[in-house]
Amino acid sequence: MDEEPERAKRWEGGYERTWEVLKEDESGSLKATVEDILFQAKRKRVFESHGQVRLGMMRHLFVIIDSSRSMEDHDLKPNRLTSTLKVKQEGGEAH
Repeated sequence: MDEEPERAKRWEGGYERTWEVLKEDESGSLKATVEDILFQAKRKRVFESHGQVRLGMMRHLFVIIDSSRSMEDHDLKPNRLTSTLKVKQEGGEAH
């Protein structure tokens, strides 16, 4: 019999016990753990490809203005639409 010392075989070098990483939630689902693993892998790939990664906020704002006939009402002077556009041009500060 061929006795080898206790050492790892070449093919075992990159071996991981991935099943030990999985954790079930209260309902028995593995979804949260799988999503976390995918997120970490994606983050690692982005970091490796871009070097230093900066995390920050997105700075986009979409202003949607109603342009229906109800904006022609004269409860605001001269009407709702004109008042809305004036406030928007002033930066949102009501005077």
